Amino acid sequence: MSPRHSQSLSVLMITSDILMAAVAWCLAYLFRFHTAMDIPLGVPPVGLYIKIIPFVLVIWIFTALATGLFKRTGRYASPLLEAFDLIPTSLIALLALIAFTYFYAEYRYSRITLIFFGVLQPVCILGGRYLVRVIYRWYQNHQEPRQLLIIARGYGLLQALTVLRAMHPLVKPLVLLPGTDDKSADESIALERGLNLVKEPIDWTQFFLDQPTHSLLIALPTAQASFIDTHLESIAMQVSEIKIIPDIARFTKLNPGIELLEGLPLISVHESPLAGSNLLAKRLMDMLGATVALIIFSPVMLAIAVFVRMTSPGPVFYKQERMGLDGSSFQCLKFRSMPVDVEKHTGAVWAQAGDNRATPLGNFLRRTSLDELPQFINVLMGDMSLVGPRPERPVFVKQFRKEISGYMLRHKVKTGMTGWAQVNGWRGSTSIEKRIECDLYYIQNWSIWLDIKILFMTIDEVLRGKNAY
Repeated sequence: MSPRHSQSLSVLMITSDILMAAVAWCLAYLFRFHTAMDIPLGVPPVGLYIKIIPFVLVIWIFTALATGLFKRTGRYASPLLEAFDLIPTSLIALLALIAFTYFYAEYRYSRITLIFFGVLQPVCILGGRYLVRVIYRWYQNHQEPRQLLIIARGYGLLQALTVLRAMHPLVKPLVLLPGTDDKSADESIALERGLNLVKEPIDWTQFFLDQPTHSLLIALPTAQASFIDTHLESIAMQVSEIKIIPDIARFTKLNPGIELLEGLPLISVHESPLAGSNLLAKRLMDMLGATVALIIFSPVMLAIAVFVRMTSPGPVFYKQERMGLDGSSFQCLKFRSMPVDVEKHTGAVWAQAGDNRATPLGNFLRRTSLDELPQFINVLMGDMSLVGPRPERPVFVKQFRKEISGYMLRHKVKTGMTGWAQVNGWRGSTSIEKRIECDLYYIQNWSIWLDIKILFMTIDEVLRGKNAY
């Protein structure tokens, strides 16, 4: 399947999801009021249930966008994984709909209907996706495969073959390996995939007359970029569709991206997934979570504030400069766990096991992570997120960015109160390299569900108190 066809399938499946959500609502109404079930108050007018369908669909669309479901449409390895991914999104959409109907003044909708809808929604959506796939597969099988010429070498060949997996069976691929150096490794890779190899022609016009080619995919390393300078103009006169995979993989540890600005393509070597609707969804989650947490923990925070003030002279809160999003600094809040001016003679010191600088109360606060509760205020102010790489002091950032490749990429997102590194045991005085590896994994694989998973894992990590000092 070509990228264009793959995109078309995704659009069809997203459209199907929305239509099936409406179908599920209609079926829920029919099952509740037009079956043998008891109806004490009588059958309500169907118009009351039809007029709310636009709200049902809007809630579903926003929920799917917030959870990233639409981005993952059509990318599942099995129907079971697809179902597991869909059911949580459907549950959130159901809860949002229940909340909406609670405040909907015109009519109180049947709770049994809402329960039916919660069950039918994922079933109908999965059924709709299956039907779309069947129809699309039938359409594919009745299309004549078009020839694709792949011009690639080295790692570019592997990238091209990755793209090719999404193109089959609508294309018939040929592979051309340009250059005069040793091609045995690339030839082995192509032949293992069952692909036909062709020689680099002297006359491109005659080549395309002999091999009618619909599209061309070029994936060459920078060392062989001269091939494009020499031959692309001749090739472009013969092939209607040409795509180039730029050789940037060796420069990036995050997801590369491309955008058009004034009609010109701009390639981002590092691009965070937290942009647009994803950024909005994460910010809304942060604001809601921080607000709820401050309300719940306010008695505990008040008690800690009193005890800090009673047991050690000085302010209740400790403000420390930390580095956040895009390298900007902010004042990170904590309950003060050490005597005032404790670093006056030692300077910035990395906390580690056996650190005896904290007060007795401070030791307890640090061991239980209660000293970090004021950071919910940082989250509410927008300096931090609930989940993200932990913020470091500028003095340590300056040191680590020189020693560890890719260290500054962790600042492509907001720092967090907890993160993937912390819940996997890389907290406190542990391997910085492993911590960065976890941070980059988090950025590459971010989703609302990953954030929720990390928050639940954090509870267990805090209760165990490992590496907290």
